[in-house]
Amino acid sequence: MSVIRKPTAIVALMLLLVVSALLGACGNDKAAESGGASSPANSPAASPTSTPSSSPSASASSEAGGGETRIVSTVNGDVEIPANPQRIVALYYHHILYALGEKPVGANLTWWGGSPFLQEQEAGLTDVGGPPSLEAVAALEPDLIIMNSNNAEDYEQFAKIAPSVLIPYDGNRNVYEDAEEVAKLLGKPEAASQLRADFEKKAEAARVKIENVVKSGAKAAIIRIDGNGGQFTVFGDNYGRGGWSIYRGLKLGFPAKIQEAVIDSGAQIVQELPLEQLPEYVEDADYLFVSNEGVGLEVVQDSSIWKGLPAVKGNRVIELDKKFFYFDPISISAQIDLIADLLAKK
Repeated sequence: MSVIRKPTAIVALMLLLVVSALLGACGNDKAAESGGASSPANSPAASPTSTPSSSPSASASSEAGGGETRIVSTVNGDVEIPANPQRIVALYYHHILYALGEKPVGANLTWWGGSPFLQEQEAGLTDVGGPPSLEAVAALEPDLIIMNSNNAEDYEQFAKIAPSVLIPYDGNRNVYEDAEEVAKLLGKPEAASQLRADFEKKAEAARVKIENVVKSGAKAAIIRIDGNGGQFTVFGDNYGRGGWSIYRGLKLGFPAKIQEAVIDSGAQIVQELPLEQLPEYVEDADYLFVSNEGVGLEVVQDSSIWKGLPAVKGNRVIELDKKFFYFDPISISAQIDLIADLLAKK
């Protein structure tokens, strides 16, 4: 009898070992399924690029409440952002967000706010200060923070609060190209294209308004009087002060010296020029726009240099107040109508 029982015990033991091994293998398969794959947030950052580009992400961010996310490649590597952010804090570009139909919850209004054409929108916006306060930004519980090069040194601190994207400042980009970068970041590039189309439509109507007053090929200069009348600054088409509307919208030309020193050089602004050089820059200007930023025409109007300018002799000088200082799609859209009206009266 003892000979018969021994094989039975051995077989039972072997069966137990096989079952245990199978259960262990199943357990390992389940562990691999639940935690074996790297999430996009843990994957290596792509090579930095000058502006953000986006690609769909299949993963859901726990910080975004399980909503859909996208991966954008930036100068700081890949960043996972909400596919449809609801609480954006804009340390820069808040005016562009409004133009694109977005409603940020906070912005650096101390430095970048104040356009009279954005009063209604900015009235409901929290100012996070300039320089921006980390505490003020965190208190808004943002799901996305957008900034430019002004905040590069503090990027890591802001990135601890919420996904953060830095779009580097580029003086060669115009405001509509800035809008394209922001729109691309938000996954709505068509909105930026519409902004351009809307401006071109307004510009066409504005040109019709002045066609019987402003001769074809007319040139204009935009200056600011500095140093209590002893100096002046010259502006191009991409530095506010109505430049985009005057040159790109209404198609007025550049005086020869401004074309050379301000436009062709890429400078867009030349400052601290002695008043004695003013004729060199504006003698062939049919219209002279003067940006009053605290110093106006009263400090130069008795100067023989000023009185000798062709635009002054022809009563074609237009003083621009601070509402023309601002350079964003909403402000520009309003400015071109105002400038066309001012020209039509000359």
